[in-house]
Parts: sequence; C-alpha cells; structure tokens
Amino acid sequence: MKSNRTWVIAFWFYIGIILSISISAYLKIIPTEIKQFPYFDTIMHFLLMGFSAFLGHLAFNKRKINIFRFSLPSVPIIISVFVLIEECLQIFSPNRSFDLVDLAADFCGIVLFTLLAERVKMKACEGK
Repeated sequence: MKSNRTWVIAFWFYIGIILSISISAYLKIIPTEIKQFPYFDTIMHFLLMGFSAFLGHLAFNKRKINIFRFSLPSVPIIISVFVLIEECLQIFSPNRSFDLVDLAADFCGIVLFTLLAERVKMKACEGK
C-alpha cells in the first residue's frame, strides 16, 4: 500500500491522543472546569473525531471500499464504527453516559472533515 509517511505518523500520533482522552474520561480525570463552557463536549466530539477522519483518510491515500455500488472512504468508515461502539460502551460506565447528540456530532465531524480531506492534493506515488 502506498502511503504518505508524514500523514501516517500524524494519524497514529493523533489516535494515541484520542485514546488518552478517552481513557481519561473513563477514569474521570478530565478537569471538570471544562463543563462550564456551553456545548464544549459536543464541539470537541465534532472536532476530535472529524480530525481523526481527516488524518486517517490522507494517511491511507483516500482509500475507498465499494458497498452496493457506492464508493465509500474506508478509514472514516472504520472510525465511524469505532465511534459507535465506544459511545454505546458508555452505557456501561458509571463515569460516562451515552448521548445521541455527541454521536451525531462525531458523525457530522467525520463527514465534513472527510470532505475536506478529499480536497487536499496528494503527492503522486511518494513510495516509488
């Protein structure tokens, strides 16, 4: 698979950041002062998941999969599945709560940032 090394490194580094934020939320070690900003959590869902889709889409050279005659971006689809699973797992956590608004913000961010990534010009065959 041809890939742009810089985007790949940025993507995996960013996934590490996302995982640390998620673990911090489950352990309830995220500062509570953040909650005083209206819609902060929803905005962060939109930005964090959207940017992960952006980086992932570029890291894997905008790879697509075909599903019922539709060509869909593979990494944003995978991120969407993980987001759905993670949001549903929050039902079982005493420190987290399932929220459809957060889930909608995640998906909206993924769609918008994937569309933005589609507009980025990729260098031709960097791996050659």
